[in-house]
Amino acid sequence: MEAQYLAGKLAKGFLRTNNIDSNSRLCMASAASGYKLSLGADGPPGSYQDIDRLDCALVIGANMAECHPILFLRLMDRKKRGAKIIVVDPRRTATADKADLFLPIKPGTDLALLNGLLHLLEQAGHTDEQFVSQSTEGWAELKAMLPEYPPERVARLTGLREEDLRRAAQWIGEAPEFSTFWTMGLNQSTHGTWQTNAICNLHLAAGKICRPGSGPFSLTGQPNAMGGREVGYLSHTLPGQRSVSDAADRAAVEQIWGVPPGSIQPKPGPDAVEMFQKIEAGQVQVVWIIGTNPVASMPNRSRVIAALQRAEYVIVQDAFHPTETTRYADLLLPGALWAEAEGTMVNSERGVTLMPRAVAPPGDARADWQIIAQVAQHLGFGGHFNYASASEVFDEIRQTWNAKTGYDLRGMDYPKLRVASRQWPMPPDAERGDAIRYVNPARTTAGAARITFPTPSGKARFFARPFLPPAEQPDAQFPFILTNGRVEHQWHTLTKTGKVARLNKLNPGAFLQIHPLDADQLGVLQGGLVRVASRRGFAIYPAQVTDRVRPGECFAPIHWNDQYGENLCVNATTTEARDEISLQPEFKFSAVALTRVAAAVPDDFSSEQKNILLRHLAQFRPGSPAQLEGAPFTASQREFIRHLLAQPES
Repeated sequence: MEAQYLAGKLAKGFLRTNNIDSNSRLCMASAASGYKLSLGADGPPGSYQDIDRLDCALVIGANMAECHPILFLRLMDRKKRGAKIIVVDPRRTATADKADLFLPIKPGTDLALLNGLLHLLEQAGHTDEQFVSQSTEGWAELKAMLPEYPPERVARLTGLREEDLRRAAQWIGEAPEFSTFWTMGLNQSTHGTWQTNAICNLHLAAGKICRPGSGPFSLTGQPNAMGGREVGYLSHTLPGQRSVSDAADRAAVEQIWGVPPGSIQPKPGPDAVEMFQKIEAGQVQVVWIIGTNPVASMPNRSRVIAALQRAEYVIVQDAFHPTETTRYADLLLPGALWAEAEGTMVNSERGVTLMPRAVAPPGDARADWQIIAQVAQHLGFGGHFNYASASEVFDEIRQTWNAKTGYDLRGMDYPKLRVASRQWPMPPDAERGDAIRYVNPARTTAGAARITFPTPSGKARFFARPFLPPAEQPDAQFPFILTNGRVEHQWHTLTKTGKVARLNKLNPGAFLQIHPLDADQLGVLQGGLVRVASRRGFAIYPAQVTDRVRPGECFAPIHWNDQYGENLCVNATTTEARDEISLQPEFKFSAVALTRVAAAVPDDFSSEQKNILLRHLAQFRPGSPAQLEGAPFTASQREFIRHLLAQPES
């Protein structure tokens, strides 16, 4: 968190530019904007403790079993005690296998489902009229829209059965405590903000929010995705959940930073996608990339490559090399790993954890915050970046507390964090922080705690969010829907896990899940190569023929990229279309065409040999026996590879 804070301070306060954006734009921006609109501030209102108290859980757009396994085990413990688990996903994932009710939804139709569930709740009398009246506004407008989502229409839009829709609504309505968990499947959408609003609508209408066991809980996609948002690491934000567009917010941060009034620019900078568009157009000449791998992780990655090739100077600061991005660097700055540098991270439940240094960084590597501070000093801003330790940076972050949004770290410091993690909001003299936000000690006439939200009226806001389809739809040229995600034993772009032999045995390589009916029509066998092409580019994967995906849909993991072979990057195909509010890209829905590339690999190849072949097939060429002789294949296997490459469809 300290490095993210200093990067924003240097850019916005001293270089006086808002041309800075973070990976949060790619993973959590829609949840953040949705929370702010519905509840008044970013961040979940509850905590992990809610899992231990819930009676019904809706897991939508999230594969907790593989992507949040510790939380999932906790959820399974609650299931053993009678809680009902509803899982919504286009694929039958490991999470879906454990569901009491699995809803195999058509990709991109989650908003129709959420509206339909609320319609059924309202019809059955499962709304909390007292809570709605006392603590919310906008219900009348939303209620007027709900009749547009009867079960028969929602079933038609989503591909789900009416009886399953009614069962899900009944379980949610009858559950004393109800929680929703979601992540990239909803956030990475052109309507991601609206979908967060629709989840909040469910909880607000039922009054199941801000109490143990109940609430809308967004699961962050990676460590410190919360922390970056809070310290102003997005192009439109400032520390303490403030905005560059708000004059009072700018003034407050300028005072903390000790810069003259007017130093912070009021116009938000470009988001991550627009940033690379501007670099490609020559409007931004120098780019500094810190701890991320955009050539692999950005949508429509061909534009990112073109931008980095066009830029006059590319600085890449990372703990790993080579990566897909470092190959385009003019200057490499060696950052330290998390275990090599002290600093804090913030998790999904607003928990702040101190990561103490375990080992010294090698060579010239140093903590990211130190590199940023030293660059600032060389630029002449030394008096404002003269920190002796990460704890001094954290102490400055504590000054950015915001009474308006409830963001408050003043009660925690490094000595306390060395003992145990703490949860914000944690005002001075508090011992642990608040597990549940927005609870006001004032009591209603009925004796219940009053909920006060950080909005101008003090009430949460309902939003009528009609269903709209994704930006790109399948057609005759691109008839399939491609979605993507993670696998259990790999992480992001493999800069970390790709170096661990045991993990590579568990998840050895990229693949494309395709339904047996589609595979049969395309003439694709298990293990055969499939070309996945969109309007932007293509990738080639071995087929994993399975009924875990629906006909007309396919799935590829996000992890494997250029370091592991050619044409493995799923983001060669993804679209730059974004949510109009959060500006988060729609990674999870691309219209693609599938083409058979090669026959299945024979059974006499071991799994390790298959992985080597499939990862490096593009590097082999007919008439290059030295390459084949140097690979761990038998003579007959080498003959098969030569035959494979000689095929016209290769």
